[in-house]
Amino acid sequence: MFAFLLIAQQFSIGIWSALFSAPLPVLLEKSDPSQRIEVLRCLFSTNLVLIGLAALAFTLLSLGLGATGWTAAAFAVCSGAALLRVVARAHAYSTGAPMRTVRSDLVYSAAVGCGVLILILLNPPAVGFFFLVLGVSALVALMPFGSQYFLLQFFRFGTGDVAAYSLVWRQHSGWSLTGVITTELTVNSHAYLVTLLAGPAAFAPVAASALLTRPLGVAMNAMTEFERPRMARQIGENRIRDVLRSASGFRWTLIVIWIMTAISVPAVALIAPGILFAPQYDANVLAAGLALWMAVTAVRLMRLPESVLLQAAGCFRGLAMASILSACISVVAVALLILVGGPVWSIAGILIGEAACGFGIWRQARRWRSTIGGGVSQ
Repeated sequence: MFAFLLIAQQFSIGIWSALFSAPLPVLLEKSDPSQRIEVLRCLFSTNLVLIGLAALAFTLLSLGLGATGWTAAAFAVCSGAALLRVVARAHAYSTGAPMRTVRSDLVYSAAVGCGVLILILLNPPAVGFFFLVLGVSALVALMPFGSQYFLLQFFRFGTGDVAAYSLVWRQHSGWSLTGVITTELTVNSHAYLVTLLAGPAAFAPVAASALLTRPLGVAMNAMTEFERPRMARQIGENRIRDVLRSASGFRWTLIVIWIMTAISVPAVALIAPGILFAPQYDANVLAAGLALWMAVTAVRLMRLPESVLLQAAGCFRGLAMASILSACISVVAVALLILVGGPVWSIAGILIGEAACGFGIWRQARRWRSTIGGGVSQ
């Protein structure tokens, strides 16, 4: 249940990225300085309303999975606080204040570390305490974003600003959200289908096998948030060669991190497997799952720079079209592999979907480069 709720929370973060983080740098680059405060008030007011609805949805989801009222409330706080920080981080990056995000991340890491240490010492029986630690840490980590952020997010609310979001939805967020949902089906359909077809317990070893690839996920998310506003500025200034150079540097950085992970993972697994994995997990299942996850992340990192480039250019419709087909392929492949090979082989279905998604995104990126024509020589 804990692992599945975290998957659901990550999905919500993807939705918030589509609704707010991805359009934010594009909107700011296309707005006059006098218009930017209106854009920010629109996004922050809408964010506050939707977080309230999301907290209610998270509560109902937790209760539906058998959580106690206390655990459901803790998960709602955890998820709502995480969504607040998603938009705050995007705002800091888009307004040229990346060090605020860095300080927030350091505060969050320190708070989670202290919270986990307390949980280890107290060993509370309820899983809700884990969610509470994550939620409180996320709230504390909002402090480095400063008074201007708190004024915009909590004290400049207006129903008219929420209504103005309809234009953002039509221009950017609608297609962006479509892309996020279909991408979620591409990359996480195994979580939903394994849980649905085989139960939450069958999903546990699949989730455990992905644990050692977490550094790659963290690196991909962090670099996406940093590179997207930078590429948006470069595109706004028609510095196309710099954009392509940024995409290349983005990819090579991820390749280096992937190689370092590929070297360190076997070392950790061989030297001290008991640190990360409970003894009831089958070592062969974990090894097969880990190998498949490394293949998945390799394909994912190769298409990610082009995906971020298209987001920075505002090509959300093209991204959505690229991921719709891959989502269908991934869902079918995962379902068949669960029935034929068991839950761990569902990861191979994700690999097939990722390859299809990558092919579609690379094709859209080539189409975008052809439309800017001579700009590449600049």
